[in-house]
Amino acid sequence: MTPVLNAMSARTCPSALVTLALAALCACKPDSTTPPPTPDPTVTDPGPATSAADPPPVVTTDPATPPTSPVDPPPADPAATNPPADPPPADPTRVTPAGGKEPLPAALSTKINDTCGKDPGVGTPAQPFNLKTPDGKDISLASFRGKVVLLNFWGTWCKPCLKELPEFDRLYRRYRKHGLVVVAVATDTEPDKVKEFAAQAKLATKLAIGGEPLSAHYESPTFPFSFVIDAKGVIQGSYRGFRPECAGKLEQDVRSQLELLR
Repeated sequence: MTPVLNAMSARTCPSALVTLALAALCACKPDSTTPPPTPDPTVTDPGPATSAADPPPVVTTDPATPPTSPVDPPPADPAATNPPADPPPADPTRVTPAGGKEPLPAALSTKINDTCGKDPGVGTPAQPFNLKTPDGKDISLASFRGKVVLLNFWGTWCKPCLKELPEFDRLYRRYRKHGLVVVAVATDTEPDKVKEFAAQAKLATKLAIGGEPLSAHYESPTFPFSFVIDAKGVIQGSYRGFRPECAGKLEQDVRSQLELLR
């Protein structure tokens, strides 16, 4: 019996060694059922590392927030950042009429003598005429219909006339764009003296010569004499003789007729 057992032990010994070695290895392998260690709360978890193969994160847009356009905003309007300066306040003394035309300028003479401008002829039609200018051109009263005409009779021989006519020329320059025409009819028949005086006084007034027969029609006892004629050709102011104190009233008559043209 003994030899048989020895022979069996010799054959089974290697298997036993193998079994013992496997048992030792199994004892060294950790139990998969053992729970993982509890993390330390004082250590901040950096989060999982992002892999290059991971998909990009999905951005959720808040519907209350408008999307941001990648296009640059348009340049600012310079007119919005630099508004125009306010216009200066209107002059309360200048009243623009309803028609929108420019108001008359201030009067040159403000002293009004109500006894002036009432000499013979007021309310009657002015006499029509066709005369020559010192340059030989035709001039007629009818060509100025629709305007206010200051018709003056004078002569180079009349010293008061040479004082008065430059004042009438001032009125003409001041009111001509508003509808005034000044026609100075000289009794002279030769144009040279009329031209000489006009150049010396720098007159812009319209001039006529050879007016003595026309002046005789008005039967004025004195020179100079003048009429303010309205747009229909009717005399509205009559001034006989040189009367400086009547300058304000004559200008007022002119302005009154010009206002009716507006």
